[in-house]
Amino acid sequence: MAEDGGSAEEKSEEPPKEADPGQDAQEKAGDPENAHRWRKRSSEVDIALQALVGGTANLFFGPTSVGQLGDRGQKANHHLGVVVRSGPVPRQVLDRIRESFVEPPHYAMVKQKLMSTQVVLFQMRSGTGRTATALRLLDQLCAAGVRKLDPDATLKTLQEKDLEENHGYLLESLEADQARELQAFQIERLGRLMDEKGSRLIVIVDESTPLRFHDIGDLVIGDLGHVAPERLLQQHLSDAAVLEKPEVKEIVAELTDDIPRRELAQLADLLREVAEGRAELTAVKERFSRAGEANFVEWFDRQTDIEQRAFVIALAVFNDEPVQIVSQAATLLAEHIKAVEIPRRTDRARQLFTVPLQRRISDANAELVEDTAETAFGAVPVRKARFRDDRYPYRVLQLICAQYDQAHEVVRGWLFGLGVIPGDQVRIRAGMAAGLLSLQDFPSIYQTLIEPWAAIGDENARWAAVAALTIPGQHPALSRVVCEVLKKWSRSSDMELRTTAAQALGSTSAMSTRACLRLLRQLARYADWGIAYAVGESVTDLLARVDDRGAVLGALVRWSRDDEHPKRRETALLAVLIASSYLVVTVDGGSEKWPALVWEAENDEERRAQIVRLYARMLLAAEFNRRGYLALRDWTKVAQKDQSMREPLARLLFDVGTESGELDSIRYYVEYWRDEHDGPADAARAILRHFKQREA
Repeated sequence: MAEDGGSAEEKSEEPPKEADPGQDAQEKAGDPENAHRWRKRSSEVDIALQALVGGTANLFFGPTSVGQLGDRGQKANHHLGVVVRSGPVPRQVLDRIRESFVEPPHYAMVKQKLMSTQVVLFQMRSGTGRTATALRLLDQLCAAGVRKLDPDATLKTLQEKDLEENHGYLLESLEADQARELQAFQIERLGRLMDEKGSRLIVIVDESTPLRFHDIGDLVIGDLGHVAPERLLQQHLSDAAVLEKPEVKEIVAELTDDIPRRELAQLADLLREVAEGRAELTAVKERFSRAGEANFVEWFDRQTDIEQRAFVIALAVFNDEPVQIVSQAATLLAEHIKAVEIPRRTDRARQLFTVPLQRRISDANAELVEDTAETAFGAVPVRKARFRDDRYPYRVLQLICAQYDQAHEVVRGWLFGLGVIPGDQVRIRAGMAAGLLSLQDFPSIYQTLIEPWAAIGDENARWAAVAALTIPGQHPALSRVVCEVLKKWSRSSDMELRTTAAQALGSTSAMSTRACLRLLRQLARYADWGIAYAVGESVTDLLARVDDRGAVLGALVRWSRDDEHPKRRETALLAVLIASSYLVVTVDGGSEKWPALVWEAENDEERRAQIVRLYARMLLAAEFNRRGYLALRDWTKVAQKDQSMREPLARLLFDVGTESGELDSIRYYVEYWRDEHDGPADAARAILRHFKQREA
């Protein structure tokens, strides 16, 4: 007998073979738990953004939405601003602007200038309606659509191939170096190019950015003219009678001329709720009165108790999350604060039953609400804590950043620790809070939180870094910076930074789909399996959220060609496996969520050809065909539950078999699945009948 009790025969067995990272990645791609986690993670980002910035934060964002393919729902942040992502501006955004737009006094003059020169520059402060006006002008003058140029676009190098016929183009933020070098002959060249294409270009420049006014001053628009707040409110309100109420007139009278248009849209929303009896006028007055900010600062300064102040800050980060998460995070933050304010260990004892939760909630101007939370075991009841005023999360964090520099340092250290804690809710909220703080001080937040999270080599921290880039990536002035960060990480020799870049590119709004795909292609060329998986998830994110899914599928087709580098080809096929499992779509009349690639193939001929080619290549790849067939079996199991999916799946499998020359092999596997115990027999028989009909 061996010393540990094992037999000599057992000791003589060969050691187990080492795990194959490539096969592990494929198994992970087909794991339903990973698919569920991916969908939940994306939903957590949307929820965090809504909870942090609320419906009235003074941010330049628009409705966050996710594509139907991800089956991740759709959320909107009311009037946080105009959604202008890189690439095509959605038609619904342009229509929304058209319905509520009030032409400023100089609109006709600017329109005439744009018609005659094809290129104009808007140099004015944020909040003047500059972006909405630019989009409205371009939509009026360019019938084929409006596109936003990548933040890093270089005007002097734009070529004909970069432009489409009769399109309007917006460059939302011109970097200072490019602005200083911009000369008349470069704009004239652009104007000729735009004229040939029947297109127009508007460039937005920050009011503090220097320009060569002696050279290009005639093309710079510095003022759109003042629009009275009452006119804008009337345009947004279907029933303007509410404006005649004395209390409302008092609110409107206090509005200053420099109030951003987006805030007026928010005020109109609230007044509409007042008119319909869903909101109190006192709350509207508090929100928009001049005394509101002073009252807020006074309220925050009254939170003198360390535990209470920590609770308020934690609630700002975890607004509308279960109260247990808020309390635990507050306890951690209080310990950080005490370590600075009360350094003697003997003074750091904490009494557990001094202040009840309800008092903390009341002092924080918050409330407890009964809700449910999704877990791996289904929905469970929870109590959530949230501020009564949805502006407070952003305002609390902004106040700390602007006024309390030492506290800001402590809060950063606390957020860093939260970012490495397992659990999507915690690390995503920590990352999103860091992103919100970065609007005030991007260099500091990047150096102390975002890059360390990205480089630490911890998966939890990596997702915190990705979440932290979400908010600045949507900000006009910082999207270009985020773009440069992702480029730097993509080309870094540090594998962790490259992995984080690969993970972030699929969800960033800082650059167009084509720009994201270019960087993902580069990453795929030098990918280990960890980076390859991150690239695959990013590609899946793009398929879920962008309109031009054909461009994404087309990239996978190119990457998976036989003459491509083997690592890039393997990454492309892994991405197809991930998308096969992760992406689902709710179909009208269907009893189950369909695999999105089956739905795409059924509803778009061009994308069908791309999907057929990709799956044909997978079934012909020795290292991928086993997992490819397992993915097809998973699809067949869905069709077993939903009869309406059987014919579309059968058509797709027949086309894949014809394209690959593996029709007999597919038939063999379908017959095998039919005969399995508890296998998808009915769906398999329907597929085989279709094959027989097509071959007849």
